[in-house]
Amino acid sequence: MSKIKILSQLVVSKIAAGEVIERPASVIKELVENSIDAGASRIEIQLEDSGKKLIRVSDNGMGMERDDVELAFLSHATSKLTTADDIFSIDTLGFRGEALPSIGSVSQTRIVSRPRGAFTGSEISIEGGILQKIKEKGSPEGTQVDVHNLFYNTPVRRKFLKSTQTEMAHISETITRFALAYPAIHFNMQHNGKSVFVYPSAKDTRERIVTIFGNEMCKELISVNTKESNISINGYVLPPNRNRPNTKMQFVFLNGRYIRDSSILHAVNAAYQNLLMSKRSPIVFLYLHVDSSEVDVNVHPTKIEVRFLNAGVIHDLVYSVIHSALKRTESHPALQASTQTMNSSRESVMQSMSDFFSETLEKNTGFQQNRNRNDYASDPIEEFLPPKNSTVTPFLQVHNSYIVEETDEGLNIIDQHALHEIILYHEICERIKTSKLVTQNLLIPELIELTPVDHVAIMRLKNDLDRLGLEIDEFGKRTIAIRTHPQILKNLDYRDLIQGLLEEIEGNETEGHTDTILSKVVKILACKGAVKSGQRLNSQEIQTLLDKKKNRPMTNFCPHGRPTILEFRISELEKQFKRK
Repeated sequence: MSKIKILSQLVVSKIAAGEVIERPASVIKELVENSIDAGASRIEIQLEDSGKKLIRVSDNGMGMERDDVELAFLSHATSKLTTADDIFSIDTLGFRGEALPSIGSVSQTRIVSRPRGAFTGSEISIEGGILQKIKEKGSPEGTQVDVHNLFYNTPVRRKFLKSTQTEMAHISETITRFALAYPAIHFNMQHNGKSVFVYPSAKDTRERIVTIFGNEMCKELISVNTKESNISINGYVLPPNRNRPNTKMQFVFLNGRYIRDSSILHAVNAAYQNLLMSKRSPIVFLYLHVDSSEVDVNVHPTKIEVRFLNAGVIHDLVYSVIHSALKRTESHPALQASTQTMNSSRESVMQSMSDFFSETLEKNTGFQQNRNRNDYASDPIEEFLPPKNSTVTPFLQVHNSYIVEETDEGLNIIDQHALHEIILYHEICERIKTSKLVTQNLLIPELIELTPVDHVAIMRLKNDLDRLGLEIDEFGKRTIAIRTHPQILKNLDYRDLIQGLLEEIEGNETEGHTDTILSKVVKILACKGAVKSGQRLNSQEIQTLLDKKKNRPMTNFCPHGRPTILEFRISELEKQFKRK
């Protein structure tokens, strides 16, 4: 008996669905692509239970005739290809003819569509791959697709869906990409009857970026523009001070399609070389237009990966246009700051020494130093030495970032930020355990506007933040209000804190593990509450920091694993100076 069997169409459809439909965001991506291809100027998305219960995508596009509606759920049925050669010259977003049959095989789906100018529309339903009869239906011009109970007949797939907040984050990310690619289209999304966001039709890309990410970021946008042969590149990049720990804020679009291409990402990062710290990524909005005959978009079912005929040329163009834009704006404060940091002069060290010992003398002897060196008859070096009977621990702040501390065995060089960070981390953890974490109300709540994706992510942390004394509430559709903060943390930059939280918690690996999430949040609170590198400290602040180090074990590494202290023994110094 033959062991090879021909699979039923239903099984084939479910296998195809597994390649195309991963989660609710995948369904929305496919349906919105169809709406854009249909010429829609307005697209509305309605969701229930983050799309698990209902996904409804409505558009005002050209609509479908009755015969087309009847064929829509058939496998490999598409209006976007005619001949085999068309596969190698794709000018639309959808083309495979797999999306609707795949969706229909793992859900209860209905299409209602009415062509422009027609008196009535058509309706057809499919449930678990079983097609129902078509019928007439009154409806607005355009198309509406309702997807109920996604993965209801594949419980294993449904079990792997994440929380409502996580699925909404994926959906918001998907719609954000479409909104950036098609600024002229009006996008509106609702969840459980509440508006999540509205992106009105924008006159251009810059206006749409402002709508999504706010004015603050967009004040720093640097335009890029180049054209060569059949390739053009335009868009915006941000200066190096605006960066992220990953490439999620690198939006690259090819002929209106969001893509991820390793060669392009390499070119982007190469253009920012030596301008960013290690493991930080720039923010870019790039729009590539390439002749469709010179790119293969038929590489992957999700169409997010492509293959270029002239990949090397495109790589070099991307690098060149960004590098030139950054050079054009090298007077930007962010670039100047980077240069100044790397070229800190010897004079700053000497000034630190002078300021410190001046303050030490005033504190311990009451003697007010006259800055005029002619008033001193003593040796100039002795001007900076504390009195012999002083009890002050010998130390020095260098470059407003490092503390040099004398020890019995030699000396320590301390990263002031890293040391204070680990001290705060332990203090916060101890106060949580003993329920002694005191909070302080803000006189005026701090309002912070976020992107839809970031808003969902922060509200997902609300309970954990409350435990840490950081009370946040929703304040409108995309704004949060910070009402309290832990008293132990002073002078917090709340916007910087929220951005740090978003970066630290990014991803789903901590979902369902409250202790892991809480630990990450404490780390970022300690980091943002600690003294900064480059911050001038007075002698009392330094002494307090050193005292806390002595009284607390486990401070050799900060919460992120970086060393806080470098120890140098006298024997090492003597060896380096050839004394032994």
